[in-house]
Order: sequence, then C-alpha cells, then structure tokens
Amino acid sequence: MRLRKDLPFTQPAVQAMSDFQNRIAPLFNEKHKALLMEQALYMLTPEMVSKSNNELKEIDSVDLSALSSEDVKGKHIRHHHRRHVYLPPYENEQYGILMPNLQGPGVDWLVEFKPKWLVQSPSAPADARNCRTCALNTMRREAGAHQGRGDSGFCPLNLLVADGVVLERALMNIWPLKDGIDQFVAAFREKVQPALRHLQTLQEEHGAVGLDDFLHPDGKDFGVAMALRDCSVFLALRRRTDSDDGGVEIIDVRLADLDLKTSEAGKVQKWAAMEQELLAGGWYQKLDGSNCALSRPILSQA
Repeated sequence: MRLRKDLPFTQPAVQAMSDFQNRIAPLFNEKHKALLMEQALYMLTPEMVSKSNNELKEIDSVDLSALSSEDVKGKHIRHHHRRHVYLPPYENEQYGILMPNLQGPGVDWLVEFKPKWLVQSPSAPADARNCRTCALNTMRREAGAHQGRGDSGFCPLNLLVADGVVLERALMNIWPLKDGIDQFVAAFREKVQPALRHLQTLQEEHGAVGLDDFLHPDGKDFGVAMALRDCSVFLALRRRTDSDDGGVEIIDVRLADLDLKTSEAGKVQKWAAMEQELLAGGWYQKLDGSNCALSRPILSQA
C-alpha cells in the first residue's frame, strides 16, 4: 500500500493513478507492459489514517541521540529527512494505492535498486568523466550530504555493459554473492538489461532535462522525464536448487515509483540549482572516488 505524504508537491492518489494510466502506462507496449506494477485505488478509513500517523509519530518520538548503534538495530527508525512527515488528514485524502506483494510464495529475496540516469545530462560538458548520477553522488559524498537510494556504489551505465567483469562489479553492490555470481550476471543480462535498455530509450526520448530547460521551463513537461529518472527496479530472487554453488535465479523484474513528478513547490528551481552546482563545481570532470563508466578508458591508460 502506498500512502501519500502530506507535502506541498505530492499529488492526491486519484490524480496519481490518472497520471500513471494516461502518461506512464502508454510508454510500455505489449512487449514491456509486464514490467509495470499493477496499481489500484484503495479506499481508506479515518481510523486507518489516524493509526498510521500515530505509528509514525511514535517512531519519531524515539530519541536517537540516547541510543547506541546496538540499540538501533531492529528498531523502526526513520531517516532524518523523513521524520515529522505524516499522512494528510482523512478529509484531504481518502485513498491509497494498492500494489501486489512481490515477495510472495517462491520468492526468497526481494531486491530494490534505483538505476537513476541511464543517459547523460544534456548540460554535461563534452569532456565529462562522470555521468550525471556519478557526478551528483561524488559531490554529495564529498559534502557528507544524505546520499539517498540513488547512491548504491555503482555507475548506472555499468548496468548496461556486455563486459562480464564490469557488470559483476556493479551487481555486487546490488546483491553480493560469493558463489554463483556468473549465473547471476548471465540472468541479469537476459532478464534485467532489456528492461533497463527500454528505460534508457524512454529517458532519451524525454531528454529535455538540461540546465537550459530548467531555466526556461515554459512549454516543457518534466513530469514524465523526471519520473523515468527516479523509478525503482525490483528483482524477485529465488535460491537455485539445481546447483550447490549458492546462486540465485531472477524470477521477476518490475519497475515501480513511476509517479509523475510535479513542477510545483520550487521543484524546477531545485533541479536548475542542482545542475548549476554540478557544472560550477566541476563535478562532471572529477575522478575522486568515482567509479563511473565514462572514466574507465582513462583509468585503464593510467
């Protein structure tokens, strides 16, 4: 169940469902529509909203400064940027969005990762050695800022390569395996890379997301473009029973979090400021701590 956060830029569930059906679903034809998570509106009750908010407030009441790292283990802890954000009152939102549970019978693990930008930013300089995702992650790491789920230790472009060694290094950040990694790489190539290539194609088609676009937004539609760059990939994994190498098989691949991004509440200004900071700081060219696919040819010559 997805429940809307009470923030200025979140859309009511009815609007979010309409946007998904009319703007996102048509991008996935017969060949790719199985990648999308099924969604349905679910009528809430005042009691459900009240109980959920009370549970969130109870979690937020925990004094983290008084807890040791050992005490934190096993507790429900919200990240600081989520704390004190709750559901809208029932009078303002009567629906949630229901989606299938992918971790059902026959699934041993459900893995989530964010591929983020699978194409370069239109604003990036010609001599860039970082893709847009790696440039942002490098900047945030150096500043000690919150990384978010978009920084998982791999370059998104490396998820699309044919080179088995490079792909293996990237996948070790998604699902680390000591044994059976060769089979996992082969399964990823067969079942996941086609999904990522379709996502990459859609990002190319909706590519008006450069600094100039953000600075001159009139007539631009960032909703779909930014949703495609912030979606999540879910892999349903099952333990292999046909070998003793401890490997896994991929039994399902789904895309989620494809809610249309709003341009309201200063979002466009935020995107513009972020791109300006990446360019002004030279983060597209910095190699410090970067594992970007764009820097690999230079590193191999060093």
